[in-house]
Amino acid sequence: MAASDLSKSKSLPSVELEYKGPLDWPFMLSFYQRRAIKHIESIDENSYSRHAFSNDKPIWFRLTQSRPQSLTLEYDIASDTELKPLIAKLRRMLDLDADIDAIEAHLKAVEPDLIKRTGIRIPGVWSSWEAGVRAVLGQQVSVTAAITHLNRLTEQLTDLTQFPSPELVASADLSFLKMPQRRKDSLSALANFVVEHPSASPNEWLAIKGIGPWTVQYVQLRGLSEQDCFLSGDLVVKKALAHFARLNDDTAHPYGSYATFHLWNQ
Repeated sequence: MAASDLSKSKSLPSVELEYKGPLDWPFMLSFYQRRAIKHIESIDENSYSRHAFSNDKPIWFRLTQSRPQSLTLEYDIASDTELKPLIAKLRRMLDLDADIDAIEAHLKAVEPDLIKRTGIRIPGVWSSWEAGVRAVLGQQVSVTAAITHLNRLTEQLTDLTQFPSPELVASADLSFLKMPQRRKDSLSALANFVVEHPSASPNEWLAIKGIGPWTVQYVQLRGLSEQDCFLSGDLVVKKALAHFARLNDDTAHPYGSYATFHLWNQ
């Protein structure tokens, strides 16, 4: 069922997710909007919603900023036992527990002009697997091209309400993806690796042909929401760094992830 249909079909339970410090919700929504998967994710001027799986059960949720220092979570889950892990997942995904005041103070001390918008947090994704797929499909192409590939993958392999599982991708003929064969081979290899080693860390993915440091860092950044992923090898980051001579892996530490997002926002 589409998110809009679901929200109209019944009254959903809700809970408040509180946070401290600033949150640039419009920035986060804009970031998600540019990378949204059709039918799975939906973004409007004040909310983010998506379909997902939790413990092999389909769920749906919507997040809305209705008052300061809090996001309202509406949810449709199989049982109440799913709520606590869902909240934990979303707090990680939206980076709600970050000490943004301390992070921005550190970065301003390094480069006073770096922060053009206060309250930028890490816009995570649902899982490391999803982040890995996004990273592989995004290698050496624009965001628009990457999302086109991602939508095609979802349309071909799913019922349009769930992200393709590693098992689905591993068993699929990916000839429908219009990209270099080596990239399709990397995606298949990643899927097979995750099927065989579901608990492996992204660093272990470096053994897979076509998976390099940038891909792993992107997964750590958005799939695990790690705070110190400075993507110095990213093309946009490299270009922006020309204006911030004092900013590097060492000076951004331990908040390299936030430095990366602020560089992307220049």
